[in-house]
Amino acid sequence: MLLAWLSAQPFFREVNSSLVTVDMKKACASTSRGPSKKPLQYAPWNGEFWFLYKGHWIAFRRVEKSNNDIFARETEEVSLRCFGWSKGILEALMEESREKYLEGLRGKTLIFEATGGRWEESKTRSNRDVSTVLHDAKVKEDLLSDIGWFLDPCTRAWYTDRGLPYRRGYLLHGPPGTGKSSFSFSIAGHFELDIYVLSLVNVDDAALSSLLAKLPQHCVILLEDIDAATSDRAHIKEGDSESVSSGSENQGKKRLDDALIRPGRVDFKVKFRLADRELIGQLFRLIFKGSDDITTIGRLADKFADQVPESEFSHAEVLSLLLEHRLCPGNAVAGVEAWVDKTREEKRGLRREGSWLHYARHVATEFVSPELKTSLTEILVKLLPAFVRAAPNKVLSELLEQPLL
Repeated sequence: MLLAWLSAQPFFREVNSSLVTVDMKKACASTSRGPSKKPLQYAPWNGEFWFLYKGHWIAFRRVEKSNNDIFARETEEVSLRCFGWSKGILEALMEESREKYLEGLRGKTLIFEATGGRWEESKTRSNRDVSTVLHDAKVKEDLLSDIGWFLDPCTRAWYTDRGLPYRRGYLLHGPPGTGKSSFSFSIAGHFELDIYVLSLVNVDDAALSSLLAKLPQHCVILLEDIDAATSDRAHIKEGDSESVSSGSENQGKKRLDDALIRPGRVDFKVKFRLADRELIGQLFRLIFKGSDDITTIGRLADKFADQVPESEFSHAEVLSLLLEHRLCPGNAVAGVEAWVDKTREEKRGLRREGSWLHYARHVATEFVSPELKTSLTEILVKLLPAFVRAAPNKVLSELLEQPLL
C-alpha cells in the first residue's frame, strides 16, 4: 500500500535505487501483446531517502530482515520518520496512501491464502454480480438477507448483549462443478468483503488456530476440503476470531463429521444440485444473449434443455459445451445429443477404472496365464470386497462402492 503510493509520486524519480518486479497478476490477466504483456513495477529498494510531503521532510527506510529459516519467506521492514512533536503528518500520509490503495480495489475482491503460517494476498478478482450466478432465486434471496442481517452493526450489539460469540457459518454442499465457488466469490463482492481461502489438508491444529486468530474482523473465510477435517479438530472453528462470515465448500455433506456441521458451527446450509431443465435453459440464454433475437434464442434454449437429461450433468459441464459453440447457438443445439452420449461414455470409463472388476482384470492380465484369467477374475471379484470390508481403511471401503460394470 505505502510502497505503491511512493512509487507513484514525482519525487520517486530522484531515488537512487529501486526494485523492479514483474506484476504477475496483471501479466496473467492481460490479453495484449508486446511491452504491456508483462508490466514492470518499480518500488523503493533498500536504504533510506528523504522526501517532502505537505511542507514536512519525511525519511523513508526499507531494510531486509535476516531469517535463519532457509525455508521461510524473506521479510522486510519499512519505516517512516519526521521532525516534530506530532505524528499527525505521518497519519495523514498513511491515510492518503490507504485511500489511493482502496480506490484501485474498487469493484474488486481480494483473495488471501495461507502460506507459511500467515495470510498473503494471492490474487484480485473483479466482483461478479450475484444475479449472474444461476441458482434458486429464493435460496439466493434468503442467503443474502441472512448475511446482510449478520453484518449489520446492530446485529453485533445484539450478539454482545446476549453473550453470544459473533460468528455465522454457511455450508455450501453438492457435486463438483455446481457453482459453489462462484457463489462464494459473488457473495464476497456483493458485501465488499475479502476472501481468506484455507484448505484443511496438511494444516495441523496449532497452525489452524494461529491463522484464524490473524483474520480481520470483517471477511469471508472459505474452508476448502473440509471432508478431510475430523471431529477432534472441530473445536478449532470456535476460536477467538469474531465478526467473521464464514463459508465452506464440500462435495458431499454425508461424508462430513456431524460435529463439523452441527448448529452453532454451520447455521445456514445451501444445497447445490446438478443442472435441471430450468437452469440448463438459463445457461443457454446467458451465453447467447444478444447474439440473436430474443424469440429465437428462447426457442433454441428450450430445444437445447429438452435434449439434456435433468440432474445428470453439472453446471460446469453444460457450460463447457455452450462455450465451445459460443459463436453459433444452432451448433450447440445440433451437437448436444452427441455430447450427452460422449460425456456419459467418458464417465462410464472413469467408473470402470476405479472398480474392483477393472483391478481384477488388470491383475489377471499382468500376472497369470490366459488359461487362468477368467477363473481368477471371478475369484477376485468375490473375495476382494470381503477383505476390504474387514479392513479399517475407509478409502478402500469407498472404492468398493464404485460400480463393477
